[in-house]
Amino acid sequence: MADKKENKKTILVVEDDKFLIKIYQVKFEKEGFEVMIASDGNEAMAMLYGNKIPDIVLLDLMLPITNGFDVLAAMKKKEKWKNIPVIVLSNLGQDSDIKKAKDLGVAEYVVKSNSKINEIVSKVKQYLE
Repeated sequence: MADKKENKKTILVVEDDKFLIKIYQVKFEKEGFEVMIASDGNEAMAMLYGNKIPDIVLLDLMLPITNGFDVLAAMKKKEKWKNIPVIVLSNLGQDSDIKKAKDLGVAEYVVKSNSKINEIVSKVKQYLE
């Protein structure tokens, strides 16, 4: 079987819940994506500064060390990252949090407790088509 690795789209999943990380990783790998995992905001920033720039970022907001809002703000300020679609996956459902994330340029804001994994996969595919 030919190696299609170079054609795979890369997702950076920034999430501190180990159970959710595993679910996202397994699901997206089954869907043919390459998955990078960061469990806090600093790790996410380190990965963005690494060699591989993701095609899309799934970002939790409530993270240890550096929160998701700070990661998002940093991404949107940097030329090489500002056009990467970011889908926020958070349990923060307050209008003020949603507005803040949208003002910072998120592509989509998804309240985790209201969404199924297949809906999230569909949204990711939409942005990468």
